[in-house]
Amino acid sequence: MNQPADLVLVFDRDEELAAFPSLPATEAGLEAIDVADGEYAAFTAEGRLVDLRAPEGAEGPVLAAHTEEDGREDLERHLARFWARHPDHTPLSPEDAARLLLDGGPRAVRRGPRRSWNPFRRHRAPRP
Repeated sequence: MNQPADLVLVFDRDEELAAFPSLPATEAGLEAIDVADGEYAAFTAEGRLVDLRAPEGAEGPVLAAHTEEDGREDLERHLARFWARHPDHTPLSPEDAARLLLDGGPRAVRRGPRRSWNPFRRHRAPRP
């Protein structure tokens, strides 16, 4: 079982939420083009900021690293906006929300293609 510090919650600009069980899973699950464009805010379940980078730009790898920076207030604001979009669900703590998503939570909370649990993966036209 993963510890809360291993869990990563990632919000996109639309306040959709994805959860990852670890930093390596986060790196594999996000697209470098979106990280390079600053699309995401990432946190541990304990409220520490997670630094997301795409040092080689849109075509390179995504790097994720824990920081010591306290982001609990920002995490709470993101979660509040996320749960406001899903009023049929009882708001959960960061850890419980991450575990719900990782366990294949309710369809109304899981967004995006149903073949993938990562709501940020969606088909889009190539960027010019």
